[in-house]
Amino acid sequence: MGLYLLQLLFVLWVLAHLFYSRRPAQSLIIWMLIVLLLPGLGPLLYLLFGSRKVFARKPKPALHFAEHAPEGALHPLQQQLQRVLLADGIPPARSGHRIESTLEPRQARDWLLSAVDQAQESILLESYIFEADETGRLLLKKLTEKAREGVRVFLLLDTVGSFSVWLRPGLFRALKAAGGQVAFFQPPSSLLRSRFNLRNHRKIYLFDQQLLLSGGINLAGEYLNPDRADHWVDLTFRSQGPMVDQYLETFLQDWRYTTGEPLHLPARGQPHPAGEMAQAVPSGPDMAEDGLRETLLLAIHRAEQCIELVTPYFIPDHPLLEALLTACKRGVRVRLLTPEQTDHWLSSMARLPGMRELLEGGAEIQLYRPTMLHAKLVLVDHHFVLMGSANLDYRSLLINHEIVSYCYGDGLCRRLHRQINALREDTVTWQPPTGRLQQMWENVFRVLTPLL
Repeated sequence: MGLYLLQLLFVLWVLAHLFYSRRPAQSLIIWMLIVLLLPGLGPLLYLLFGSRKVFARKPKPALHFAEHAPEGALHPLQQQLQRVLLADGIPPARSGHRIESTLEPRQARDWLLSAVDQAQESILLESYIFEADETGRLLLKKLTEKAREGVRVFLLLDTVGSFSVWLRPGLFRALKAAGGQVAFFQPPSSLLRSRFNLRNHRKIYLFDQQLLLSGGINLAGEYLNPDRADHWVDLTFRSQGPMVDQYLETFLQDWRYTTGEPLHLPARGQPHPAGEMAQAVPSGPDMAEDGLRETLLLAIHRAEQCIELVTPYFIPDHPLLEALLTACKRGVRVRLLTPEQTDHWLSSMARLPGMRELLEGGAEIQLYRPTMLHAKLVLVDHHFVLMGSANLDYRSLLINHEIVSYCYGDGLCRRLHRQINALREDTVTWQPPTGRLQQMWENVFRVLTPLL
């Protein structure tokens, strides 16, 4: 009897927190059913995976950034986005960025290894995935050599994404002996201070606090080894300019949270004459508001001509899907480019309901056939682009720690548009599967997607 009462109190306590938290109604209902129908397992699952920005004994401190005065907006959409981002505590866009982008793994690899070779003072790498394959071992060798030369090397990896190397601490022995430092974000021991579900999906690769590489690439062969037959197509961008400082501040605060040790590295992002206007937009449990999701919705609602979506995992929540469907009704051309086959069966199934509704609403959906397409990009009216680590799914927009760049120059947007159009040469138009059983499965996943 006593055990039953204890279990009942535990369930009631979890339900109280569930109703206290702000979350979409669909997610609230699903978690409530899980907790009530699985009174032993359900509350534990919620404690591990259900919380977002609260309910942790020692939550990750909110990110904070140096303040800058807003510059004049290039167009009305940027002005609208800036108002929301400033209200959410995100610094305004600044001009003077030199930004290059590539979809070629060979180019991304050359950029990364060249930046490591040329670094003189510091190398800061933050990644979701690090693998001990040919690419990872080559990178480790180079990082170890730079550490021996006196360059400060810091490697921050997510424990879940890089679990295979977390199990092999000896892999980093030489780097640590040379003076490099390695840390894993929220390992199993962190369960008592935070939620295991809140992963770090950011990609921040900084060199001498002046050069930034980011995008969708992780530190593994499928992203960076063009000689692999199964290499992926991803979007990588290289940038110099004031935005680098915001990525630096994000890394430093992520490092301090993970290790408890502050790093003191001066900001050195310098504006380039006639450069692009851009800004960093972090999101996740360490941001008080969901600025990324809010401004993505705003940009879609404000679109007048076209919306280009490129993502490996299209699992939108209801407001995002409704915004895209409304854009179609307003006469905006909406195009989704996604891989024919993803790397996860669950993701492939979960995307079908949203894709079917989008297609029926008038959007164009094309599947990239040659290999896995891992690029993440949103282009609006050829003068606003969102690119970085975030996918168009629940996890990226509402759960993970992410960081993206917003860029507002027509020149960069048109270059990216040409790069994406080149990919379309190897695509097929998506035809939704038919059959009553298929429709049933899609409805099941429609209910479960808030938990993915």
